[in-house]
Amino acid sequence: MTRLALMPTSLLALLTLVGGCSNSPPAIVPAEGTVTLNGKPLAGAEVRFVPMIQGFGGEYIASAITDESGHFELKVLGQSGACAVENKITVSEGPMPDDARGMSAAAQMKANKFMAGLKNRPIPPAYGNLAQSPLTMTVTPDRKEYNLQLNR
Repeated sequence: MTRLALMPTSLLALLTLVGGCSNSPPAIVPAEGTVTLNGKPLAGAEVRFVPMIQGFGGEYIASAITDESGHFELKVLGQSGACAVENKITVSEGPMPDDARGMSAAAQMKANKFMAGLKNRPIPPAYGNLAQSPLTMTVTPDRKEYNLQLNR
């Protein structure tokens, strides 16, 4: 009987020890940069820094949309910056405007007009695929600027 009474206490102690051994989340530090494709700014592209760490989910992926000059400022977990670890980077088409989404003829026409107005396209598909993208960078607290040079 004494062993059965001690079992819940022992189990609780074991879970506390195991739970205390978990990895702490990576630091989030300021990170921004400019994306160019063949030397020209890439506007309206989505940039993602995917941390190469085990035990943490997609909420640690930093992302941003480039402005007209190709500049981006990453955000993750509601904070400015990216995880201070090695990151695999993807660059793909940014989101369509709200009125260009949908299957109606009007939405499709707006989508086509929007895509035709984007400069310096197409973005090579490999940059948008995490498994194929050649882009990697280690984000560090002492560096803020991460410029990305893409080529066709």
